[in-house]
Amino acid sequence: MNTELYKETAARVLVSLLFAAATVWAFLRAGEHAETAAPGKKLRQRYLPYLAGWVLPLYVAFTAILLCLTYGPERAARALLSLCFPIFLSICVYDALLLPALPLLRRRISARTCAALWLLPTYLYLTAYPCMERSEPRWVVSLPVPVIWVGAVWAAGFCAVLGWKIADHLRFRRALLKSARPVEDPDDLTLWQEEQQSAGWKKVRLPLLISPAVSTPLSVGLFSRSIRVVLPERTYTAEDLRLILRHEIIHISRTDSAAKFFLVFCTAMCWFNPLMWLAKERSAQDLELSCDETVLLDAGDGARRRYAELLLSAAGDGRGFTTCLSASAKTLRYRLRSVVHPPRRHGGALLAGVLMFALLMTSSLTALAYDPVPGAEVFFPNGQEAYTLRTVQWHTEMRTVPCRCADPEGLASRLGELKLEALAGTYSFSGIRPLLEVCFEGPEGTVWIVVREKSLSVIPMGRPSLQSEGDYYLPQGADLEALAQLLTFSE
Repeated sequence: MNTELYKETAARVLVSLLFAAATVWAFLRAGEHAETAAPGKKLRQRYLPYLAGWVLPLYVAFTAILLCLTYGPERAARALLSLCFPIFLSICVYDALLLPALPLLRRRISARTCAALWLLPTYLYLTAYPCMERSEPRWVVSLPVPVIWVGAVWAAGFCAVLGWKIADHLRFRRALLKSARPVEDPDDLTLWQEEQQSAGWKKVRLPLLISPAVSTPLSVGLFSRSIRVVLPERTYTAEDLRLILRHEIIHISRTDSAAKFFLVFCTAMCWFNPLMWLAKERSAQDLELSCDETVLLDAGDGARRRYAELLLSAAGDGRGFTTCLSASAKTLRYRLRSVVHPPRRHGGALLAGVLMFALLMTSSLTALAYDPVPGAEVFFPNGQEAYTLRTVQWHTEMRTVPCRCADPEGLASRLGELKLEALAGTYSFSGIRPLLEVCFEGPEGTVWIVVREKSLSVIPMGRPSLQSEGDYYLPQGADLEALAQLLTFSE
């Protein structure tokens, strides 16, 4: 490993370790607050979110807008593809591995950690920064059809899925709140205030409503100011209502609605992958299991039986980004078993740190290559005869060999015959030995062509028609012997 490649790998490992350590700390801190905080202690928020579900969606959205404003739609689309492909490929692989491991994890680690494991990829945006750049991809997948067709189909699916989910949430919210009215019972309002204060909220800020349109207690709303806690038209005992309100407060404190949006966003980005739909369903189940676990921390057998009865009697609809007491009958048996007979589990913070490290280290291993094009269209857009060879350099493993080209037209023709595929992803290629460097000057300025065994970089100077990234994959490799025959090497 040469010096540049060693430094790049060391930087990636260091950053990954730092964020893995931060993940462990976040998991330990969130778990400690939930388990040890008590109403009699200093006021602080008890139920902390492990990870912020808004991070990756906001990053992608703001980056897309910035790219469009800076480069225009076409170049912005290619840059966004380079950003999103490795990130969402990593999410697909991560979820595909997490799904079969979930039954074992649910038996070994806490439900809160199981739920949070689905949110770890929200920080994969970190891999887009220069300090996390990989030298080159380990594997390259060639797209057999034009990227614009695939992009159009993908964009239509993404907009359809995300738009459908958001519209469904808004319709559901509107139907629930249309006939809702504020809770007026002073005892219920006192319980609501006590639970908010017990959770460490500094002020009472959420209304408590009753609606005939719901059959299970739920929280509806995506943003903190729009969240409403809604109860069905039903009489609850004080003990039951306290458990219900605590359940919803935990969901709100942990920003589980944002977590659900993140999972829906990932599903929309990878809508063509059936495993992503299954992962979204399992992750929603883990969010409910996590809430059950926290509600019943240190609870006695009586409270557990009462909570189990609430689950049995409160099945309802949990569409959109709502969080509710009992939305699905599919996991009811598992939830009841965990409530009545909770197994002993580990916290799982160290596992979360290991997985975060693995996610950051393995991202961008695979790149996408698309839109095959002859080299002549990239290097010589005005025709080969309009360009003049200025310099040529040949590199070996040890040094740069002095050389000159006796047949510039032949060299340009050989380069123009290379089959290129645009490379999606950001790679530095530092530490990767170039074999040939050629400089041509033409009507639009100067262009450097850096040829390696399986890749090629174009460095334009005054060539606005070229893509700024200029990295290409050589599916057939470079014919080094043919290129070397056109050069005369000095001793």
